[in-house]
Amino acid sequence: MFGYNKKKQAVKEVEDKLNLVQMNIENNYKDLAIQARADAEELLKRYRIRGDYTQKEFDRLKDRLDSYTKRMEGYHH
Repeated sequence: MFGYNKKKQAVKEVEDKLNLVQMNIENNYKDLAIQARADAEELLKRYRIRGDYTQKEFDRLKDRLDSYTKRMEGYHH
């Protein structure tokens, strides 16, 4: 039971960070979008190492992160 909640929380945390990336892109907050994307990537890696979600969940989150990365190719600090 606790393992399931832990995994559910890990997915939610990454999704929340990806939603923040989306919001920042839509509002043209480039620096904030870059930071939120980096944070999402770090969370995704950390939870993958810990095994906090299934391969299917990881693939879905990674695809979303990759799509934001592609959209942000022209963003620079």
